[in-house]
Amino acid sequence: MEITILSQGKDEMEILVKGETHTLMNIIKATLLEDPRVETAFYDVKRLSNSVEREPVLYIKTMPGEKPIEILKDVAEKIMAMCGEFSSAFTKAVKQK
Repeated sequence: MEITILSQGKDEMEILVKGETHTLMNIIKATLLEDPRVETAFYDVKRLSNSVEREPVLYIKTMPGEKPIEILKDVAEKIMAMCGEFSSAFTKAVKQK
């Protein structure tokens, strides 16, 4: 995975998430939309002018005064915590079998 910030303003940001698919992008988008500091978040899979491959571009717009980069860091931590919870629950379920 390679992340490039394509544009960044006070309350919006657009990033390229090279090498990822809908699987990760849907989780990021859904988790962003759960955050009350986020006005909107979506991604699109685009063909960049210098590439033959299609890559996801994530767009975040926050409520006034909120910093998109900080919210994205918080969302990444939340997703990692959810993965840890799933891993623990799955390990427990396997041991019970």
